[in-house]
Amino acid sequence: MIRKAIDFALANPLLVLGGALVLFVWGIISFHALPIEAYPDVADTYAQVITQWPGHAAEEVEQQITVPLEVELNGVAHLTHLRSVSLMGLSVITIIYDDDITTFNARQEVLDRLQNVTLPTGVSAGIGPDYSPIGQIMFYTLTSTNPKYDVMELKALNDWFVVNQLKSVPNIVDVNPFGGPTRQYQVQLDPNKLVSYGLALPLVEQALIANNINAGGGFIERGQQALNVRAVGLMQSTDDIGATVVKVQNGTPVRVRDLGIVVQAPKVRLGQLGKTIRNKDGTILNDDDVVEGIVLLRKGAVAETTLDALHQKI
Repeated sequence: MIRKAIDFALANPLLVLGGALVLFVWGIISFHALPIEAYPDVADTYAQVITQWPGHAAEEVEQQITVPLEVELNGVAHLTHLRSVSLMGLSVITIIYDDDITTFNARQEVLDRLQNVTLPTGVSAGIGPDYSPIGQIMFYTLTSTNPKYDVMELKALNDWFVVNQLKSVPNIVDVNPFGGPTRQYQVQLDPNKLVSYGLALPLVEQALIANNINAGGGFIERGQQALNVRAVGLMQSTDDIGATVVKVQNGTPVRVRDLGIVVQAPKVRLGQLGKTIRNKDGTILNDDDVVEGIVLLRKGAVAETTLDALHQKI
C-alpha cells in the first residue's frame, strides 16, 4: 500500500505539489479563524437555586427552605453532585451535572421542579444567572468630578441606568452592582407626637400604603369617544409623602409631616467597597467608598467579541 502511494507521488509530482499547497493555504486560513480563549471555559454544567428569607436564622432556613428544595431537586436528570449552603436569611443550592445535558435543559427542569416545592409564606426560590465561574469579564467603577453626583447618586445611576444598558449587550447575562449607599425615602416619626394625636405606628404605615397607589375609574362617554378615568396617587417626592392624611381630628386633617419629618437618606449599610490605585511612581490613591459593577458573560459565549461590544456600548 505504501509502495503504491510512493509510486503515485513520483509519477504525479505536480498533482502532489498542488495538493500540498492547497492544504498549506487551508491550514493558514483555519489557524486565523481558530477561536482562541485565554481562559477556556472548562466548568461543569450547573444551576444554582437562590432563596432569600430575611431575618431568619440559618437553622430555620435549612429546615424550611433548603431541605424541601433538596428533596425535590435530588431527582433531576444527569445529576452528579448537589451541594447546599444555608446562612442567615439565605439558601444557596448548587446542582452539578454530567456532560450529557445542555445548560438550557438543566435550568428548565429545575424551574419546573421549583413549582412543586412548598415554601414559607412570601418566600419564592429563584434560579441564578446562567454564567460560568470564569465569566466575570469586566469590573468597572463609577466616578464623577461633578459635585452634584455624590456616592449615593452614583449608586442610583448605576442601578437604574448603567446596569440596564450593559445588560442589553448580547451574551451579557447579568451585571452585579456593589458599593455605595442605597437611597431611601424615610419617614422619621416623633414618638411624642404620635402619643399626643393618639396614633400608633401601624396606622401611619397603612395610610402611606393606601395613598401610594394609582387606580382606574372606568370611562366617560363623550359622543362617540370614551375617555378613560384614572386616579394618579403614586408619590413622587418627600412633599407628597408629608402631605399624606393619617386621620381627621375635630375636622382638621393630621398629616405625616405633623408627626415627623420626611427625608431622603441612605439605607442601613452592611458593607462598604473601597478602591486602591498604585501608580508606577509609587504613589497610592485610596478611595474608601466607590460604586462598582461586575459584568457576567453567558456560559458558552465568546468573551472577545462580547468585550468589543461592551466597549462600544460604554
